[in-house]
Amino acid sequence: MNGRGPLPHAPQRQPYSALADVYDAIMQDVPYDDWCDFVLLQLALRGWSGERVLDLGCGTGRAGSPYRRRGFEVVGVDPSPAMVRAARRRDPAGSYRLGDARSLALGRRFDLVIAVFDVLNNLTADGELALACEHAARHLEPGGAFVFDVNTSVGLRALWEDDVAEGWAGDVYYRWEHTWNGQTQRARVAAYCRSPAGAFVEHHEERPFDPPEIEAALRAAGFASVELITYPRGRPAADVDPRVWAVALR
Repeated sequence: MNGRGPLPHAPQRQPYSALADVYDAIMQDVPYDDWCDFVLLQLALRGWSGERVLDLGCGTGRAGSPYRRRGFEVVGVDPSPAMVRAARRRDPAGSYRLGDARSLALGRRFDLVIAVFDVLNNLTADGELALACEHAARHLEPGGAFVFDVNTSVGLRALWEDDVAEGWAGDVYYRWEHTWNGQTQRARVAAYCRSPAGAFVEHHEERPFDPPEIEAALRAAGFASVELITYPRGRPAADVDPRVWAVALR
C-alpha cells in the first residue's frame, strides 16, 4: 500500500476489457479451490446434490475450474467478450459464452448457479440484483441452489475508502486507487495496469448489498430457503460482516 497520487497517464478502456489479459497475473492468489470446497460443503450440509454448474460472471474461468476438476459439468458466462476470450484461451476444453446475469436466457437448467468474487456487486442500478436472482432461479432445476458472495456496506467502505493497492505481478505493474462515496453508496476503482503489451486504465464501480436486501431479492425470486453466512466457518452473517455468502435453495 502506498499513498494516493495521480495515476500515470494511460488510455482509458472499458471495464473488464484490457484487464482480461492481465487479470490472472494480478489475481493469482485468489483461493478459488478453497471457495469451491466451502460451497460444496455448505450445500452437502443442506442435502443438495447435482452435476451441472453455471458460473455467472465467470471472468477467465478460474472460479468454475475447481468444479470441473471435481467432476461437475460447468458452463461459464460473462458479459465481457474479452473475459470470455481469455477464458477460452486459458481453458480450451471448457464451455464459455457471453451472458449477462440480468437477462440470461440459455435455454437449459442447472443444479447449481455460482457468482463469486464481487460479481453481483457490479450490478449498480436499482433492481438489478433482483433481476439476477430471478434469472438464476429460472436456470435452476427444482431443488437447485444459487450461491454467491457480495461485499456489504461495511466491506466496501472499510476496504475501498481512499485506499491504494500497488505492486508487481510478474511483469505486470498495477496501481488501483479505490474511493468510497457515502452519498451515493458506491465504491469506485481506477485500475491502472502496465505490461510489456502496454498500459491502460479502467474505471470500475461496485454497489454494496446488505443482508436484508439480499434476502428480499432471493425471496422475491422464489427461493424457498435463504441463508446468509460467512466464509470460512459458515456461521450466520451479521450486520458488521464485510462480506457475506448467500446459500439459496429452490
